[in-house]
Amino acid sequence: MQNNKVAKAVKYAIACSVISTGLSTGVAIANEDTEGKDVERIEVTGSRIQRAEFESASPVASFDAEDIAKSGVTSVDEFLKFIPATSGFQLGATTNNGNDGAKKIDLRGLGFNRTLILINGKRSIGDVNSDGAVDLNQVPMSMVKRIDVLKDGASTIYGTDAIAGVVNIILQDDFEGVRVSGSAGAGTSEWDAKQKTFSVLMGTASDKGSITVALEYNSQEELKQGERDWAHDALYPSAIRDENTDEVLGFEAVASGSSNSRTIRLTGDQRAAIAAAGGPDKASWVVDADTGEVRPYDNTKDVYNYAPVNALITPNDRFQIALNGKYEVADGTNAYVDAFYTQRESLQRLAPDASFGRGQLQYVWDNPNNPFGAADRNPWGVDFSASDLTEAQTDPMKGIHINRRFTESGGRIFTQKAHTYRILAGLEGEVGDGMFYDVSFTHGYNEQLDNTKNYHRFDRWQTITNAVNCAANADCKAAGVLDPFADFGAITPEQMAYLSANSLKDFSYGELRHIIATLSGEIETDFGGGFIGWAAGFENRKEKGESIPDEFSSEGLTTSGASDPQLGSFTADEIYLETFIPVADSLSIEAAIRYSDYENNKGATFDSTNFKVSVDWRPLDSLKVRGGISTGFRAPNISEMNQNQSTGFPTVDFICEFEDIRNDITDQQRANCIADADTAELGYAWQPAYTTEAPEKSLIPEESVTTNIGFVYTVPMDDNLVFSVDYWSISIEDLIGSTPYQLLFNSCMDSKDYSASSCSAFPKDDNGKAMPIASFGLPNDATFAFGNVGELDTSGIDFELDYSTEADLGFTDRIGVRVSGTYNIERVETWVELGLERDMVGNAYPFEIYPELKFTTSFIFGGDNWDANYDLRYISETTDALRPASITDDHIADAVLYHDVSASYSMDNARFSVGISNLLDEDAPRYHSGFNANTAPGTYDTIGRRLFASFKLDF
Repeated sequence: MQNNKVAKAVKYAIACSVISTGLSTGVAIANEDTEGKDVERIEVTGSRIQRAEFESASPVASFDAEDIAKSGVTSVDEFLKFIPATSGFQLGATTNNGNDGAKKIDLRGLGFNRTLILINGKRSIGDVNSDGAVDLNQVPMSMVKRIDVLKDGASTIYGTDAIAGVVNIILQDDFEGVRVSGSAGAGTSEWDAKQKTFSVLMGTASDKGSITVALEYNSQEELKQGERDWAHDALYPSAIRDENTDEVLGFEAVASGSSNSRTIRLTGDQRAAIAAAGGPDKASWVVDADTGEVRPYDNTKDVYNYAPVNALITPNDRFQIALNGKYEVADGTNAYVDAFYTQRESLQRLAPDASFGRGQLQYVWDNPNNPFGAADRNPWGVDFSASDLTEAQTDPMKGIHINRRFTESGGRIFTQKAHTYRILAGLEGEVGDGMFYDVSFTHGYNEQLDNTKNYHRFDRWQTITNAVNCAANADCKAAGVLDPFADFGAITPEQMAYLSANSLKDFSYGELRHIIATLSGEIETDFGGGFIGWAAGFENRKEKGESIPDEFSSEGLTTSGASDPQLGSFTADEIYLETFIPVADSLSIEAAIRYSDYENNKGATFDSTNFKVSVDWRPLDSLKVRGGISTGFRAPNISEMNQNQSTGFPTVDFICEFEDIRNDITDQQRANCIADADTAELGYAWQPAYTTEAPEKSLIPEESVTTNIGFVYTVPMDDNLVFSVDYWSISIEDLIGSTPYQLLFNSCMDSKDYSASSCSAFPKDDNGKAMPIASFGLPNDATFAFGNVGELDTSGIDFELDYSTEADLGFTDRIGVRVSGTYNIERVETWVELGLERDMVGNAYPFEIYPELKFTTSFIFGGDNWDANYDLRYISETTDALRPASITDDHIADAVLYHDVSASYSMDNARFSVGISNLLDEDAPRYHSGFNANTAPGTYDTIGRRLFASFKLDF
């Protein structure tokens, strides 16, 4: 809601109240009856100044509880996922591979840890052992009164992390009575992916204060990929060839999967030996399940389809208790408190584990079923057996790797039990005439126990697949030597039990202690537009966290990767000053400065000073022009400051596949492919191991500059019609992170003799030459340092339109239209030392989507006791960033327009709602590099058409 002077604000609010529910013009609240009464002073998102008259120059979108309810969602992240200001990757129930049950939001596509989440304007405990971002599971929906999204940098007001913007969740504080509510929803395809909630909201108030309490239960059931046709198979393009010339005529999507099925990997020397004996020069082989003979791997029938057993929607159960209250303990002094507790249980499901890697413990060198273990076991008379592990590790002609999928295990299961609480207590009041104080203390704590089942152990793989080793181990001898070359189902339960790590238990916790003391007030002036507002304060924040991995995880003995124990903490002391100067009735200036001083558990210190200046000018009653510039920072979080070795398995597009017809590689890359790589049709996505190591030097904070300029225009002929346009840009230096594997690989391949600095990430041969291509012809594993890696620049345009009016049209008493959108101009990442750069807007990556245009439109109708909405959600098309059109069947993630409808009816003390999201049952768009379910579940709707209903009973 906008307001200039208090009287004007009230009038304007009544006439154009629709603005408060969506238009990004700054949020404020005013009392309707101001004559002869003290006007309540309020603090708005983006400022610490408490004023009765306030209009921020920063763009803020505000969504009330009804906006959220009509969408049918059951968590904050599900609602924010589709607002136009989000981009990149949104983490929630739709994320299976790579999630731990958390729910996080990404404004401007800058990452979860550059979006600050507040509750009632104060910080909450984040995921201190990971990216530091707040898990939105901790907020019960029944307590949400309003969500403000500040689309501007706010480090001067709130400190670190607020580079992309701020999401401020305002809790219910004025509810009186008892409200019982519940909801249910399900996909209409098979009435699956069911959601249900039940909550009780209780509140009471008096002249001295108020208190609101909520109890809530929320449950999301699982949906597997196999339950949706478009996600059932791991699709991959297969070449359509001319029968006579073998020329590639085009591509078609076929059911594919992973080459980690029963695949034997040979070294270059071993391949050469087979070729010299008259056999095919192939890196990958398999023992045919029907004939029992070894033959070259065939990507049309030997892949493993991992997709159908993976979760598409992950189950998530939450039980929550929340409280928010305020009480006048003395004249002019209020005590306030908000507290909540959340217990979460979540699960992710992945396909069965496999002997993915090609590490030093994974050689098969003495197996009686090895087709290359003796000269008489294969047609070419080769023998790649070894006398022991050392010989296999050192002689390229000895020992083989086999990537065997353990279908007998039943699949990998990841479960989490998380407990989170946050307690905030404070005092606020007036000191003298026109000066106000606010002192608060926040204590937040969260812990999580991760339980992982059905990973195999590298060390036991080395034992059970090699006869000499197995015979020397009593447990292995009892289970018997495993035949990794046999068809699926051949591994016995006893062998699987010996091989499995069984239950891996990783424990982590984090703690937050935060003190804020703020003074604010007004200074009367003889010039300009009235009183100068100001706020000054001090903050002390302490965070600590510890991650205790299971011993097998810590030692890197499973394919979950290596994970070192972590213990860290930091203390931050900050002072800040903010002022609001009404230069004239039509012109105001806001300015702020903050100094932050950090010290971590390792004794490292750093500081940051940031400022903000913004202007709000109203040259006409109908036109407001606003703009500003600010600096910001993001301090390294606990996980980053204590980063040790960590290994993952990213998907990579192998640029040597179809090198002869690719149009997106250089001559140097093509030459290196021809010289060292397997350039044949691969037929599946490749995942090398990528290890990030501790920073080579101490991390320093990221620093940012944010600028914005725009206007808000109220049409003079009809002040119910308001629209705004804002240009924004954000530049970040000293970006903290790791360089993507794909960039390292492509860059190294683009250098003569593999001499580029990026080649230092790859293993070296005996002559010290980098080997981005492994001996079997595919991308090699890599190791690179974590650190301050580069820069990021992004910009775009936000636009809003809001119209609402009374209308006597027979079927409705009021109508409204609300449009909100973002056009992204650029998002450029630069790795300065490596000389690498990529512009990501308009592109699709394995997990992230960066559309140029994203908008929502709502058509609103209503009467005395009912209302109805017809909503549109649009995401523009994006181009596959890794795979060109010349070698795939689909390198475009098509544009999507979702249609949603909802309606509510009130009767006495009851309100009933029903709705359908994704009315036309749009499938998530497929694109080549979409890793999870052939798409990006963090961006698109994956359930399909969904019916939901809810009720509220007030007593």
